[in-house]
Amino acid sequence: MKSIKVDRMEKIEELEKIIIALEEWEEGEQLDPEIEYIVGEVKDSNHRYEKIKFYKENISVIKSDIPDDNKLYLSEIIKKEKPQFSTNNLILAPVGSGKTTLIHDVLIKNKPGKVLMLVSNTALKNSISPNDNEIKKKKGDRTYTTQNKKVYGEKEYEVHVMTYAEFGKRVRRNNDFIEDISQIFCDEIHSLPNYQQFTDSTNLSHAIKVLFTKYKDKEIFYFTATDEYLIDLDKREPGTLREITTFDYRNHPDIKQYVPLSEYKFKHIEQIRPHLKARLRTFNYFGYKCLAFSKTIVSQKIIEKIATEEGFSPLVLWSINNKDQELQMTDEQLQAREHLLAYGEIPKPYNFLIINSAMQEGWDLHDPKVKLAIMNTTSETEKIQALGRLRKDIDILVYKVNKVETPDIDVIIPNKYMDIPLTTKMKNKMCEELGIFDSNARLSKWTTIKKLISNNHSGYEVRDHMITIDGKRTRVSTISFKEDIE
Repeated sequence: MKSIKVDRMEKIEELEKIIIALEEWEEGEQLDPEIEYIVGEVKDSNHRYEKIKFYKENISVIKSDIPDDNKLYLSEIIKKEKPQFSTNNLILAPVGSGKTTLIHDVLIKNKPGKVLMLVSNTALKNSISPNDNEIKKKKGDRTYTTQNKKVYGEKEYEVHVMTYAEFGKRVRRNNDFIEDISQIFCDEIHSLPNYQQFTDSTNLSHAIKVLFTKYKDKEIFYFTATDEYLIDLDKREPGTLREITTFDYRNHPDIKQYVPLSEYKFKHIEQIRPHLKARLRTFNYFGYKCLAFSKTIVSQKIIEKIATEEGFSPLVLWSINNKDQELQMTDEQLQAREHLLAYGEIPKPYNFLIINSAMQEGWDLHDPKVKLAIMNTTSETEKIQALGRLRKDIDILVYKVNKVETPDIDVIIPNKYMDIPLTTKMKNKMCEELGIFDSNARLSKWTTIKKLISNNHSGYEVRDHMITIDGKRTRVSTISFKEDIE
């Protein structure tokens, strides 16, 4: 099914390039031979407008014709397969597979005892059980918090929602708080050991100790899309996970999940520039947007600088609780953040959202215009959680790796360098224009560019040969499309 989606995406991108070429065409000019071969002769401006309308309609048809993948939600798989859960159950499942539905429709049991749901932060707690009672009535999912104990809905159970920090504080002295609790659901459980190690919180240490203990009269379910931090926890404190039974659905062939339709790797952040250069025109014309993640504010600002230099309008957001006066967000940032969290869209005039660890959980980005994601992290957990904000397949994912020999990009050679003998001076000038950096943030020279365009799927071929210039035999290179070379 991914291949069908990829085919649709590539076809849409091809049509978008045609539309932009037609928009930029003026009477008396000649279209790029590739474009002209597809669209035919353009007689005048009215004829151009008709063709643009035609290709836009084609894009709409393609978008409406993307088939359902017929995959199953996690609750459907568990109902079908009927796994035998124990007292302590770790459920590993992709983001978007429907764990909330699983909890409310399958796992919660109408039996004596209270139900507790633990989450990673206050934003996520408030999204599950809002303080606004009108919103709670509409949800009707029987949740409440310590701050608002009103419960709405028709089912018999009630679910107390709190953060791990709140829970840790309640069980710090004794376990009286959980005596009458029969089920505990731990959402984004990977964040508990991660936050504890990062903050060295005593409350979170107590939460870990209590939650990973086996109880005869309680069921505990832990949910996450990645077990990276749990494995690290068990290495630091051997035996912590000894009572846990793991149910791994991450690679289940039938499970619903969000996927990247195309992927590229980079080692140094400067290597994202060619991806931005190649997409600026389509972003501006069609209103597309980018989501970027980077762990620190310093690295966020580096991406902001690159995005600005390449013609994008970046919005950088981090924690509202930052104590450093110089790193507190401006009123403009705070207003944009409020809009983002309220409506799930990147507000105008921005088209390039850059978040860090403080915003990788607890909210959703439902903006359909987000086409590109840049993950400046080698942590699988950070990448999964940040991408999880999108709640949809992403067309293009560009992510960091520890080692990559050459930039993993599609190189687009400007027409002025095609089908002509390129001298060393001309090749150096072209390399500067392409702006492709290696893993050490050095501008890539001709040798690297030649390797990239000869090996990638863009269809270029390079021919090295000798010509005479000013009576002197000179070695040159000619770049052509493969189908043009006999």
